Amino acid sequence: MEGFKLKNGDHEEAIEKVLKNVKVQVGEKKRKKGDPKNNSASKKKKSQAPELIPADLDDVLGEAEDEPGSIENGDNAFEWMISPTSVSDFYKDYWEKKPLHIKRSDPSFYKTVFSTKAFDKIVREQRVLYGKNLDVTSYDGKRETHNPEGRVFPAVLWDFYNNGCSIRMLNPQTFHNGVWRLCSTLQDHFQNMVGANVYLTPPGTQGFAPHWDDVEVFMLQLEGKKHWKIYSPRSKEETLPRFSSGNFEQDEVGTPILEVDLEPGDMIYMPRGTIHQGNCLSDEHSLHITISAYQLNSWTDLLEKLLPAALTAASQEDLQ
Repeated sequence: MEGFKLKNGDHEEAIEKVLKNVKVQVGEKKRKKGDPKNNSASKKKKSQAPELIPADLDDVLGEAEDEPGSIENGDNAFEWMISPTSVSDFYKDYWEKKPLHIKRSDPSFYKTVFSTKAFDKIVREQRVLYGKNLDVTSYDGKRETHNPEGRVFPAVLWDFYNNGCSIRMLNPQTFHNGVWRLCSTLQDHFQNMVGANVYLTPPGTQGFAPHWDDVEVFMLQLEGKKHWKIYSPRSKEETLPRFSSGNFEQDEVGTPILEVDLEPGDMIYMPRGTIHQGNCLSDEHSLHITISAYQLNSWTDLLEKLLPAALTAASQEDLQ
């Protein structure tokens, strides 16, 4: 449109010039298309067979792939997480049966999973919300939650921590690529959703009352040290429950079946329904991450969803 300065009443003349210019350009394209050289090149290309990637089907089917599939990666990740216990021994002796404590004496084993430094970076740079992504808790004979409203600001959060409150990040995989990759990879092993929580506890404090969870729990100690007391379910009805418990009083949980100090690189597995409580020792903080699976993943949970849907479908087919 360069060179056209419209004056009042000149619109029709300007439009005619533009259309004329378009016709000239289209004509030039047609002439180029009709050039014999161009036609011969086009015919030559159409007459040639496409080049295919050569493949010997027998070789493809008979040889293992260079890259592992997602299920193999998931199996490898789980094997790493519970080593030196073998996967077969774990499922035979511990899964949904009893707790497992792995003492490694290797502080660097879970070092790449998460850290306090990574936690601080998340709080400073991303939008973390109280109640949705993070809880501030304390326990001194009574379990309390101290969440303000809205976004977490570092100065306020660390003031809570310095005054003896524990910090629980409810979904670190949302904010941290390493935790997200671990959960995502393990999902291909468990064949169901895998989640994570991170717990940061100041020295000499306890953030939660004794309780059980509704998930299979793998506690990985990342930093510092924490003293754990693990208890058996109190009855057959409380074994492998579908839902988490409330908070228990100390005289309601009985005698621990396992009492240990968890140090960096160590792990505890607990079947759902295992009552537990942990307190931080007076000389150092504690940071651990829980990897959880099998929430509401029983046959009961499946049938609870299928049967109402089946009844609804049946009633629509036969109204009588």
